[in-house]
Amino acid sequence: MSSTPSEISESTRRFRVFLVDDHAVFRSGVRAELGREHDMEIVGEAGGVVEAVTGIDSTKPDVVLLDVHMPDGGGVAVLGRIDPGSVCLALSVSDAAEDVIAVIRAGARGYVTKTISGRDLADAVRRVAGGDAVFSRGWPGSCWIRSPVGPPRRSLRWILNSIR
Repeated sequence: MSSTPSEISESTRRFRVFLVDDHAVFRSGVRAELGREHDMEIVGEAGGVVEAVTGIDSTKPDVVLLDVHMPDGGGVAVLGRIDPGSVCLALSVSDAAEDVIAVIRAGARGYVTKTISGRDLADAVRRVAGGDAVFSRGWPGSCWIRSPVGPPRRSLRWILNSIR
């Protein structure tokens, strides 16, 4: 049985990923975890905003894994300086609603916390590269956001509508 060209291209697709985090040890761990995946390639990494912008512009990755908080500005600063067509997945220790909303408003396609497993992170990279929005499991249920009127809500739909 022979494979069709589309089956061959899907099975050999490699997702080019750029890592942005101010902690070198964390970047090393992400690089190792994603390196176990047959379809992931780390094309660059940066520890700060200026270095990230330069690296993202020169490598044109499929997905940027972007730390939300860094000493020189963080994810929102990077998102404001790169091509708006860049696909970014925010990766943070924070699960605070204001952090999620800020980075999604700035253009990130999703938001996952650093407690994510390597396998789930690889899946999230594939999903955002394919056009999906990705959020950490349980995030909408673990964060309460007060709506302008009425009781606190946990609805992801409300959150996404509130940032438009």
